[in-house]
This record gives sequence, structure tokens and C-alpha cells, in this order.
Amino acid sequence: FQSLETPSLMIDQLDVLQHTTAWFERSISIYEFSESIQELIHISKYKNMPGICSRYGRDIGELCIKQNLLEAVDLIAPVPLHSLRLRERGYNQAAIIAKEIAKLNSIAFDEKLLKRVRYTNQQAKYNKEERAENVRDAFALKKNIDITNKKIALVDDVLTTGATMNECAKILKDNGANAVITITIVRI
Repeated sequence: FQSLETPSLMIDQLDVLQHTTAWFERSISIYEFSESIQELIHISKYKNMPGICSRYGRDIGELCIKQNLLEAVDLIAPVPLHSLRLRERGYNQAAIIAKEIAKLNSIAFDEKLLKRVRYTNQQAKYNKEERAENVRDAFALKKNIDITNKKIALVDDVLTTGATMNECAKILKDNGANAVITITIVRI
């Protein structure tokens, strides 16, 4: 693992989502891109090593405490996997990361706040425009939950074009969330 001495990256959503309506206020990525980080993320997702996700979650959670990055956040939630992909992988890496961040920062955690209602192909296969189309209408808020005026931190492992995070943030805002920030291990 890289040292936490690497400064966190505060990324303006407009930098990520050029020419697209931004539904989240800011994006936090803890590490700068490197081949070793990319390899560890790949191993954590595809080689059945969820402990790597736990470690990243603790690293992010500790940095959030040190830099007071989650002030006024009411709830932390992961980007959901489709049930088929969850069954295939056995765990949602984003949920493991999010749970660690929530626990360390004493913030409510809801693994099922969002659900993936439509199976999508992996984003890595697509360019920026195709990624946005691939995830359009793929998410929904769970029933019987009130997020009116809540500030929500949405967690995933990687932020590339921001299409997935933006689609999830749109669902949260459309259902009354006051603010959404995104948290990832790395931005590519």
C-alpha cells in the first residue's frame, strides 16, 4: 500500500464531468493513480481478496478524520452491484470500503440505500459517452426511506469518468438529498 502521506485529491465535479450536469458537489480520491494501486484494486475485485478493500476503507476513513472531510455527512452508502455480479464476486468491494469509512467516522451506513435495477456491462469497456448511457436508469432508491435534506457520501473503488457516481447522485438528489459527495480509492 502507498503511504497515507500522499495528499488526498479534492476533485471538482466539473473537472470530472465536463459538459454534463453534475449531481454531486465534490469528489474525494485518496490516492493518485499508479500501476500498483490499479493492480491491488483489480486483485481485490477479481481474485477474492476483500481484505484489501477493508484496508483501503480504513485508510480513507482515517484520512477523512484527520482532514475533517466528512463534516455534516448524515449517511454513507456504496455504489451497488447488480445481484448477478454480487453472486459472481461474492461481495461488493464498495460496500466493504464504505462500511469501514462509516465505522471509523461514526456515520450511519446503509449498504442497500441504492439498488441496481438493471444489469449493466462493466464500464471499463466503454468511452465516456457510452459509460453514461450504460448506467442511465440502472439505479433506484430503496423503498420507504426518507433522505430529504440529507448529506450523503457515496463510495466506490474507482472514479474514471464519473458516470456511475453521477447517475447514483442524480437518484439521491431526485429523492430529496441535499448534497452528495463521492469517495473513491483513486481517480483514473
